[in-house]
Amino acid sequence: MNYKISFLLILLFLSCSDEELASLSFFVIPENAGSIEYDGNQNVTIGSNLKLEAVSNTSYEFVRWSGDISGSENPIDVVVNSDLNVVAEFQESNIILPDSDNDGVPDEIDLCPNSDNSLTVDENGCEVINEFDQSYVMVWGDEFNYDGKPDPELWHHQTLPPNPDGGWWNGELQHYTDDIKNSYVDNGSLKIVSIKENHVVNGVGRDYTSARLNSKFVFKYGRVDVRAKLPQSEGTWPAIWTLGANINELGNFHKDQYGSVGWPSCGEIDIMEQNGWDKNKLYGTFHWAAPNGSYASYGEVTDLNSSSDFRIYTVEWTKDQIKIMVDNQVYTVMNNNDQVPFDNLHYLLLNIAMGGNLGGNVSPSYSSDIMELDYVRVFQKK
Repeated sequence: MNYKISFLLILLFLSCSDEELASLSFFVIPENAGSIEYDGNQNVTIGSNLKLEAVSNTSYEFVRWSGDISGSENPIDVVVNSDLNVVAEFQESNIILPDSDNDGVPDEIDLCPNSDNSLTVDENGCEVINEFDQSYVMVWGDEFNYDGKPDPELWHHQTLPPNPDGGWWNGELQHYTDDIKNSYVDNGSLKIVSIKENHVVNGVGRDYTSARLNSKFVFKYGRVDVRAKLPQSEGTWPAIWTLGANINELGNFHKDQYGSVGWPSCGEIDIMEQNGWDKNKLYGTFHWAAPNGSYASYGEVTDLNSSSDFRIYTVEWTKDQIKIMVDNQVYTVMNNNDQVPFDNLHYLLLNIAMGGNLGGNVSPSYSSDIMELDYVRVFQKK
């Protein structure tokens, strides 16, 4: 009798200690859309009952379960019969979240709920203050935190040659294109690429292609900061500059919307130009028309220890004075007055030209080079 009782106890012990386990794996689609809540272990006993809940992040909503389970109920009860791969599928929500100050940041995550909606705000809904001068707040810009072509809401590709000879001014050797190989955004920066290749526009061929971007934003007075790294190849002529929006140049974005005075009456501010033969020379220059209509200009040149590093190229423009800087160090200053009438709306241009007046001779071995831009920011006084 004692022997039988001992045998039964051994059988009971073996059956309890030999339970089969199943593993659980959870996945969310899209990856950042939400999470699956489950209060338990990743390994569970076969036959267990589980409760799973899909929790959506802001701007997403739960759609369905998939993988080894199916259905749209949420939370969902699941009986585990084997290893389970559980997928929670979400989609972007059409729900309009409250945004009291209309700055594009929902109230629930807005740390500055009374922002001026004419200003650019950060991801917390707060105005962006200039790092060098806190009296300036950001009103427009591009951080290049996306991939693909330059944002068409912000930028226009100017591709039609304005010179009657079918090319561009200043003896330049390139055509400009809107091809992604000449201008694209990846890894947090804009790349403007000049390439040695034949390209024909309106029957006129050139041996190089590049890109020339116009900002769709216009401004009068303020501060522009552009963090950029410049090309180093002989013959490249990169520029960060502005033109008066009343130029009405062929192919530009603004056409005659703000007038049609032509160049140089529109005014030009060269925030940064680099020549093609000495890559440590930096030019800051102003071009305008004197009261009698004649061409006038003024500028300075500075030397950089290296232009192959990222630098911040700046213009600070007020009704009384215009300063050009690199890394917040002023190297060109001009008074602004009735004789030098920089008092009209301007837009930004970014480009690499090839050869010409400031590009000089292009190296025979040239194949391609890049101007890389980390950000473009326009500020105005509070």
